[in-house]
Amino acid sequence: LQHLATFIMDKSESITTVDDAIRKLILLNSKEKIWTQEMLLQVNDKSIRLLDCETQEELEDFPLPTVQHCQTVLNQMRYSSILLLVCQDSEQHKPDIHFFNCDEVEAEMVHEDIESALADHKHGKKIRPQTLKANQEKIKQRQSILPPPQGPAPIPIQHDMRGSAMNRNRVAPPSQHDPDYERRSSGSHDHEESRAMLAQKIEKETQILNCTLDDIEVFVARLQKAAEAFRQLNQRKKGKKNKKKGPAEGMLTLRARPPSEAEFIDCFQKTKLAFNLLVR
Repeated sequence: LQHLATFIMDKSESITTVDDAIRKLILLNSKEKIWTQEMLLQVNDKSIRLLDCETQEELEDFPLPTVQHCQTVLNQMRYSSILLLVCQDSEQHKPDIHFFNCDEVEAEMVHEDIESALADHKHGKKIRPQTLKANQEKIKQRQSILPPPQGPAPIPIQHDMRGSAMNRNRVAPPSQHDPDYERRSSGSHDHEESRAMLAQKIEKETQILNCTLDDIEVFVARLQKAAEAFRQLNQRKKGKKNKKKGPAEGMLTLRARPPSEAEFIDCFQKTKLAFNLLVR
């Protein structure tokens, strides 16, 4: 799943209820200010754990008694299957509200699993095995209905990083009736290549430029995500008397991790390429 956001239930942030938090998430989504972070969620009979997908390092461990509320948020934004968790441990003055986008396993199934684990923990029942079995049957039924994949699965598009803002940055190839196009095709190029070849070249360069701008946009979004997470992390650490990792700090630390040096160099080179293509 993907972590979307974490809010503190605080009057100063205009969040006093779960509905307030949902409205804020919808507002951020409308402004394209949600940056996702891939992670794994595991539920057991004692806690809900969040793990780094790459290293399997534990990011968060929410003991079941600290989970105050769990619900789904469905079809209210482009993330159509959202899991919401409200957690507060004994050292927290105010609870955290966490939002996760569930893509591989639907939010309803994860919600049912967590609710059954909470019920077993509170009342000493053993309903979770039945819930897991029912969810597995649902998954099998859907897999039997869906047609087998043809070839490798396509790489998913990170809509939160691209979105409509990226479309606004796209460059359209010049029309053959534009003065600039006429000028470029009527000078020395008349003796070097045909108008058709020139049009093909311009089209190819435009495609390269748009792909380059897409990659730069994604990189900038990653920097924005890291900067926002770093700001939230510093806010949480202010006034802490010990260095013990607090709730939600594991997720924020992962989100605040900047791109590698190689990725910075790659983005710099793509920026140079974009400028070179623009001035041609």
